[in-house]
Amino acid sequence: MSERKKIAVILSRFPYPLDKGDKLRAYHQISYLSRFHDIYLYALSDETISVDTLNAVRPFCKDIHIYRLNKVGIILQIIRSFIENIPVQVGYFYSSRLYRKMHTSILSLQPDTVYCQLSRTAYYGKDLPFRNVIDFQDAFSTNYERIQNNFHGLKKFFYKREGRLMKVFEQNMAAWFDETTIISAFDKGKIEISPNHIKIVSNGVDTIYFQSKNAPKTCDLLFSGNLSYLPNRQAVMFLLEKITPKLIACKPDIRIDIVGSSGDEFRKFESANIHIRGWIEDIRESYDSARIFVAPLFTGAGLQNKLLEAMSMGLPCITTSVTNASLLAAENKQVLIANNEDEFVHKIICLLDDTELQKKLASNARNYVTANFSWELANQKLLDLL
Repeated sequence: MSERKKIAVILSRFPYPLDKGDKLRAYHQISYLSRFHDIYLYALSDETISVDTLNAVRPFCKDIHIYRLNKVGIILQIIRSFIENIPVQVGYFYSSRLYRKMHTSILSLQPDTVYCQLSRTAYYGKDLPFRNVIDFQDAFSTNYERIQNNFHGLKKFFYKREGRLMKVFEQNMAAWFDETTIISAFDKGKIEISPNHIKIVSNGVDTIYFQSKNAPKTCDLLFSGNLSYLPNRQAVMFLLEKITPKLIACKPDIRIDIVGSSGDEFRKFESANIHIRGWIEDIRESYDSARIFVAPLFTGAGLQNKLLEAMSMGLPCITTSVTNASLLAAENKQVLIANNEDEFVHKIICLLDDTELQKKLASNARNYVTANFSWELANQKLLDLL
């Protein structure tokens, strides 16, 4: 067995609870890497980390350092990002005070490798005198380019600025770090660097954990996700405002469940047909109770964990071409694709009325993610790289 190395992992958020995609990815990577190497975690946080939350990650780490971002500091950091012409996505998380504290600790540790997640941590890791690797995760510049088309005025200006500056920042990150990773080939193709040596390290799904128990179906349509994330909020608004009225007109008894943290803004839509369920401790209960999973995402980037989980649970899924660009599931075999409200309504109704098609899609979906999206396979690639 090879010698255990020291790996310093720098995150913009503590990787637990698993309520956001970057936290889920970091948690599974850390837990896997800890089997072979010693992990030293350096996590930024804009909230207090409870003892229980710490204890969920502590078994995988030799040491854990939390660097607290305070509200006043964040405001000053955002202002500075406009002055220095860097993305707010980066400026929000960069504190020169925390930089000095973190660098002092990592220099004392003398790790073999420093592994950073997301552009938010690039400034913290780029100048350390050790082998350094950064996980782009998604092509954020592409995400912002998509989002800006949904706004006008100041919001459009903001997202246009973020997209332009993030495109440059992504190019800089590729030069600053010894190795770079990203979730999907689609996102890799959106990073404009030459030569493009970014390595693809996919997300995964625990297909043993996310396995149906064949519970009774209590809802027809399910959407789940972190509802503080703008692409998810836009997807829910599209579902509730555009798709749902047409579905109710055809199927008056249809039940639609919206599950996820930070969903209070959607409470006004609650009715006999629409149920806003908020955060659920075990999301498998929601997947198992639904007939169809729908993901009408037209913005965002990367591989959607919610789809991997739903497909692993044997749920027939309907999503957009934008989302499937990273998933690469076969249309009409492993997923259904819809790109406007009428297509979503038509395919939802057809699928609800066709139990044989539900079974076929469900079986094919689970087989697809089982064969292609295991955490073991994805994390082995990361282990080899580190």
